[in-house]
Amino acid sequence: MLLEIEKEAPKFKDQAAAIAQMWLIRAHAAISRDWVACEGLPVVEADQAMLARGYSNALNALYNAEIKTSSSPPVSTSQGFHDILSARGKEVFQLASELDIARGVLADLFNGWMLGPIRERLRDAVIFSLAITRDAFDSALQFALKNPRLGYAKAENVPTVTPRSCDEIIRDSNMSPERKRYWLGED
Repeated sequence: MLLEIEKEAPKFKDQAAAIAQMWLIRAHAAISRDWVACEGLPVVEADQAMLARGYSNALNALYNAEIKTSSSPPVSTSQGFHDILSARGKEVFQLASELDIARGVLADLFNGWMLGPIRERLRDAVIFSLAITRDAFDSALQFALKNPRLGYAKAENVPTVTPRSCDEIIRDSNMSPERKRYWLGED
């Protein structure tokens, strides 16, 4: 039925996918409940946290399946920040520790969620720490912006990207006011 809806009215494709997700979740719940009843185990009543966790797991499974079956070629063959980090044998949290900056700031930059212009101090620190050129940094930034990493689905909704300015990300980080002023170039 859902495939017929998609063929007949492509504009309802998203709604059909949402209905399919709900059917999948309900079918899984029904099968699980029947299995528990057959085993003679006590039936646990689901609370909101359990429902949200189950919905999140289902969304993650659907997201991962969609990524695996995606037939679209990569947008670019250039290296992104994560590729460069991997080649250097580092992780985001290690580089953040080296630079004494909030991990979330680097994660937003590397995942393509940070809009330019990038603060010169941040750009130069990343260039120096990763031993790359300015052109390589600019290329990795463009790659990240064109191919943002979405991460895992949350319990309430599908993953989304909300690009923000460099300054906004630094100001909203969990760094001390002194570190924020430093990275904003206000010292």
